[in-house]
Amino acid sequence: MNRILLFFLYLFFSCSVFSQTKVELQFSATSLEKVISKIEKKFNIKYSYVDSLLVNKQLTLAKNKYSIDDVNLQIETQTQLKTTKISDRFYTVFVENKPEIKTIQLKEVIIESFLIDGIKKQNQKFILSPQKQETLAGVTDTDVLLSLQQLPGVKSINETATGLFVRGGTSDQNLLLFDGIRLFHSGHLFGMISGINSNAVKTVNFFTNGINPKFGERISSVIDLQTSNDLVKKTKTIIGANALNVDAFLQTPIVKNKLDIQFSARKSFTEFLQLYTFNQLAEKVFQNTDFKEFNNENKFQFYDYTAKIVYKPSAKSTFSFTNLSINNNLNFNYKIDTESVSNQQMKMINDGYSINWSKKYSNQFSHKLLLYYSIYDFKYQKRNEEILSSKFETFKKLNRIINSGAELNFNSVLNDKLSLDYGYQIAGNDISHLFTSYNQDFSIDLNLKHLYNISHSGFFNFGYSDTLWNLQTGFRYNYFTKINAQTIEPRFFLQRKIAKEITFQFSFDRKTQSTSQVKENTANDLSLENYVWVLADNKKYPIQKANQFSAALLFKKNNWFLNFESYYKTINGITSLNFGFFNQNSNQTDAGEGFVKGIDVFLQKKATKWRTAFSYSYQDSQNKFETINNGKYFKSNANNKHAVNFSFNKKWNNFSAIFGWFWHTGKPFSVINENGEITSLNKNNLQDYHRLDATFDYVFSKKEIQIKTGISFYNLYNKKTLLSREYERKYAS
Repeated sequence: MNRILLFFLYLFFSCSVFSQTKVELQFSATSLEKVISKIEKKFNIKYSYVDSLLVNKQLTLAKNKYSIDDVNLQIETQTQLKTTKISDRFYTVFVENKPEIKTIQLKEVIIESFLIDGIKKQNQKFILSPQKQETLAGVTDTDVLLSLQQLPGVKSINETATGLFVRGGTSDQNLLLFDGIRLFHSGHLFGMISGINSNAVKTVNFFTNGINPKFGERISSVIDLQTSNDLVKKTKTIIGANALNVDAFLQTPIVKNKLDIQFSARKSFTEFLQLYTFNQLAEKVFQNTDFKEFNNENKFQFYDYTAKIVYKPSAKSTFSFTNLSINNNLNFNYKIDTESVSNQQMKMINDGYSINWSKKYSNQFSHKLLLYYSIYDFKYQKRNEEILSSKFETFKKLNRIINSGAELNFNSVLNDKLSLDYGYQIAGNDISHLFTSYNQDFSIDLNLKHLYNISHSGFFNFGYSDTLWNLQTGFRYNYFTKINAQTIEPRFFLQRKIAKEITFQFSFDRKTQSTSQVKENTANDLSLENYVWVLADNKKYPIQKANQFSAALLFKKNNWFLNFESYYKTINGITSLNFGFFNQNSNQTDAGEGFVKGIDVFLQKKATKWRTAFSYSYQDSQNKFETINNGKYFKSNANNKHAVNFSFNKKWNNFSAIFGWFWHTGKPFSVINENGEITSLNKNNLQDYHRLDATFDYVFSKKEIQIKTGISFYNLYNKKTLLSREYERKYAS
């Protein structure tokens, strides 16, 4: 035993002595390649290196005795190269890539969890992460557009997912983007659910004020949906189902660290299986119409899909191609009486394509190029036919938009506090609509319009930020070629940290809009789809313009957060067609203007296992037209004077219970007398609206598989409320 111990002690000290062996060396500005060659022989070792590293490298050693450690230290000191010992005989020489140390002022996140986890407020925008988002009350699946409705200042007058009224603006005044693709219809089942598969969306940027001038075309809000540009190392799959549809998402690598594909799809089964959820939604949508009962012959169906290819040739450059399709289809037959039948068909699609290329040339300069194409096509036909004869009468409605364009955006970082965004955009819009009626004898066009325009836009935005200040200011210039019109849109956002817990914000936005929806006065049975898209012609359809001022105070301390914000908005270029107001004495279209003033208050308390939030919104929205209501202001259809939301979220390990109570004043309506004359224009209000929603879900994981199951209740105590009141003109026979 002692001999063995002595042997290992001898071996250890021998190695130690060997490693400290010194030899006499002397070099005078000798090339490093020759130095290494001699050192390898002297110490009986080997260096591994890339030949190009030793080019133009020299070493000088005064005559002395050196150990191998001494030599390596001199190599590192004199040549800026690094050496590492691999084993007793092998060393390597390499360049140490030290990351450039640069101070960057990050955009401050005001609050990380706004209302729920997965929603945060960052300066002038809300950021939603659907795949990380917690469940909201009344919604089992994450619905992007329904989630927005629970934010302050956002309402849906008709209680639909897509009918978002943001600070008194109508739903067509919201710019909805999907990887740069413009969406003109984003829902299923006449807007009751979102047409966007949340599994395909990584981030939603939602702006209501202080909007970057690179965003144009709409005068209310911006909803910017972005899919992921990240590459995955292994296939990711999500499969889901609810009482309306099944859905799936797939992302898989094609070329490692270079090329990925993503695909999502959602398909209804309502055309052959109508469950309780569909029947309840259909009852709401088709009330007061001839659509009474759906079955295997009378069908409503929908689908949507997205596909994306991501290619990264280098760490600084990314190419992507995105395709999106949203499709709704209705086919309904019923008997009018014993001798006649009716068939109504509707098809509504929104398809789009985009190509994105981004490249970062340095830490100071980058660019993004976007090419996009979008098509919206709405077709509706109602045909009444006599069974025993060949007589028929058909009404057809068509609305079509072809939207395409290109954007080139640049970003320059001047230093850690100053930055510039600037670029050029070109867009084309071709919009048409047709209302026609025909029978076996003749055909007549009730309304026909076809307009197109090419717009050129340039924008510039200056940004400054430090620990106390955040300033964003710039402008957008638009030129509309067909109508020879131009607009300038200044934008301004200021944020100042007054104290550790208090932040002040102020913003001004001027925005313009050349495409909008007008209400058609031709009878059909689809009251939720009686609007058509039109293009500004500066005659019957003017360019809409809006100015908005807003100011806010934000308080955050410990687990409390308070947001108090006020705003004032003026709107010009609206017409009586936009809101369905018609002069009872003439058929002319009236030009008008409007204003919206309001206050939004949001209060939240967060604890480890529970969270509660309260919001209150006050809004006064009014319009004025020259020949309506004697030219005086009156409440707009979007006026919800008071609104209150209350939510409570409780967690027990993997189980969650979420409750939400919603209340707001009723929608304005007009009163008419027995002669069909308006006696008071939007002076009365429907009864107050309120409901209680609840969702219960359970999440459990096994290895790499996560399963989520849940049940949600919308309007838990089954409160029935009149949402709107419309009058239908009766003609004497």
